[in-house]
Amino acid sequence: MFERILTEEGFNKVYPILEQSFPETELRTREDQLALLQNERYRLYAVKDEKNKNGGVIAAWELPDDLLYVDHFAILPEKRNHGFGGNVLDMFLEWKRKKVVLEVELPEDDLTRRRIEFYERHGFVWNDYPYMQPPMRKGQKPFPLRLMTRPGALDGETYEQYRSVLHHIVYRYTKEDLGRVNK
Repeated sequence: MFERILTEEGFNKVYPILEQSFPETELRTREDQLALLQNERYRLYAVKDEKNKNGGVIAAWELPDDLLYVDHFAILPEKRNHGFGGNVLDMFLEWKRKKVVLEVELPEDDLTRRRIEFYERHGFVWNDYPYMQPPMRKGQKPFPLRLMTRPGALDGETYEQYRSVLHHIVYRYTKEDLGRVNK
């Protein structure tokens, strides 16, 4: 079901799924995303369907303290709304068996509310702490999101730890950068 992507050839098969599924503010450039394959903490997986064809993609980071950050999760449009994505997510989380954190957009319209509800149905909890995603590309500004976590909600101290780990390891921000992003 999950095929780890380690080569540019494999990357070229899944990056278009990310491009069509995420706005530019939530996606690195092709070159920056490809370079992550060399990072020991980063994992990119093609999600195979019942016919062994690409049905989606999951990008995740193996972080300290047995924490998994789901950077991107996308299912092809033709596979959505039929339970495929939920089954994929459940299998992935069962396989990894870790504490999990992911970022979601604020619930400002039907689509963003449905995404949040999807993750809630799969055991994630909304954390209402203000969170700014650092820019994914040069020239962009920080973007307001929220963290959802599994298996439970975060207290303030744990939220700060998760935020700091994400910003430092995933986004490669220094302490000075972090102060500017989170004001």
